[in-house]
Amino acid sequence: EAGSTRRVHNYVYLERDILAPALKILHVRGYEYTGYRARIYNMKSYFDENMRLLNHKNMEALFPPERPVYTKVRDEAPVRYAMDCKVHNSVVADGCIIDGTVENCIIFKGVKVEKGAVVKNSILMQDTVIGENAKVNCVIADKNVSIKSSAELSGANTFPVCLAKNTRV
Repeated sequence: EAGSTRRVHNYVYLERDILAPALKILHVRGYEYTGYRARIYNMKSYFDENMRLLNHKNMEALFPPERPVYTKVRDEAPVRYAMDCKVHNSVVADGCIIDGTVENCIIFKGVKVEKGAVVKNSILMQDTVIGENAKVNCVIADKNVSIKSSAELSGANTFPVCLAKNTRV
């Protein structure tokens, strides 16, 4: 854009490219952090670290009550669990509708798991829909993904299937 002072500097690393050259003028101090931490560097590590949060002790360590985390507000109704649904060892956000089976999953806001669907060991992001009688295992679904009725999609704990935003399967 004309008159803009923005430039691309090809910086890749915060520490090496920005902080280290400016150490003479910055007031830098260290802080020892001994709490829960995770290093996420690819999809597999993202999957593994999310699955670790299903352990209540890890979830409490990452989100202690004395240090609440505030996020973008999207007021939703509480989760609607159908009478014959099954949910085990999962984190399910507000605004979801669970009519099927969910085991060992992280479920974001607005997700729908339709009747007869089975979702295991997966991360379903905002507004994902799992169709009737679909079977999903070891999947990371980004926002607004739709998996049609009776579809079967399975990765492995060592290699989860990753679906990009707005994907239709």
